[in-house]
Amino acid sequence: MISLALFNNKGGVGKTTLTYHLAHMLQRLGKRVLAVDLDPQSNLTAAILDEAELEILWGQDSELFAQDGYAAQQALFTRTDGHRTIADAVRPILEGTGDIDPVSPVSVIDGLWLLPGNLELSKFEDKLSASWLSGYGGDLAAVRTTTAFHRIIERAALAVDADLVLIDVGPNLGAINRAALLAADTVLMPMAADLFSLKGLLNLGPTLRDWRSTWRELVLPKIPASISAPPRRWSHSVM
Repeated sequence: MISLALFNNKGGVGKTTLTYHLAHMLQRLGKRVLAVDLDPQSNLTAAILDEAELEILWGQDSELFAQDGYAAQQALFTRTDGHRTIADAVRPILEGTGDIDPVSPVSVIDGLWLLPGNLELSKFEDKLSASWLSGYGGDLAAVRTTTAFHRIIERAALAVDADLVLIDVGPNLGAINRAALLAADTVLMPMAADLFSLKGLLNLGPTLRDWRSTWRELVLPKIPASISAPPRRWSHSVM
């Protein structure tokens, strides 16, 4: 299984669009694909699922379904029934009540699954930021926080026997993206033909190298074998 994060610090370069189309293209080529939405804006989730399914997934009451005569319509949207989001998976860590609570991927079509995003994931930012420095000393609670995305994705990929994992992230260099990019085997950087995209690439390269160097040298050696963690080596490419 190979995991690939699509990221550029510059917004509007087509990360989510490319993730969406790559997921469907690879599925049509016979690959088992897991799409993961780690952008709190949840644009990939909104692109893959329709509005009624999003209402069920995010726990919003649908005005349409509340109307008499439309009860039969709700039965048509079953892909998200009983499913939860990435935000639900990390909630025990955020609230200090336990470790990750793995969520089951939503089956989109045969051979393609989605780990849905949620706007509430933004609440995890401060927790991840505080845990980064604590992880230097081998603090296990901090390590579990920093590796949360890696372990959630790993379990979901194993559950569906995924060949490829495509991870969509937001356009920033915050703590959520740091944990998301560490969780990926490789990083693909979509580029637009403009100066701002190039500037985003110039900012990202040194930052990504620093994150991963720090992880390899200061954190990874202190992580016990009982906690699954991102590996020592990664690669990246530009598109």
